[in-house]
Amino acid sequence: MMEILKYISLAATTWFMGFFPHFEIYLAVPFGLSVGLNWFDAFLWASLGNWMVIPLIDFLYNWLMKFKFMKKMSDKSLRGKWRNRIEKYGVFFILFLTPVTGVWVIGIIAKALKINRIQLWIYSGISVGVTGFIIAVLANMGFEFFS
Repeated sequence: MMEILKYISLAATTWFMGFFPHFEIYLAVPFGLSVGLNWFDAFLWASLGNWMVIPLIDFLYNWLMKFKFMKKMSDKSLRGKWRNRIEKYGVFFILFLTPVTGVWVIGIIAKALKINRIQLWIYSGISVGVTGFIIAVLANMGFEFFS
């Protein structure tokens, strides 16, 4: 029973790290590995946590914009070069942009630009999954090398 509770707490912590800005998947996967999750579980929970930002922003965008820090993030994201690139190259560019800017920025820009929901969910999911997998494999190799 204690093993299950320990696993749930480690998985939940990894998930939350993947979810929050600035941590996102880049710190969540190595964290999951460092606390004892295997590479696949660290990848899975960090990726799910990271990707869940997209549905949250998609469904709650108008409510989230009532918060000053979210409005500030939105305004900054929409003034930047990333908006121009998405407008220029289309929704497919989300595949390449998500690892660079993070899912919070992508979700906000995509919602503000009224990008198709299904395309956003699929492309961001693919991007987060591939990024998470690469990070998990490389971090696991690093942990094994230094063990």
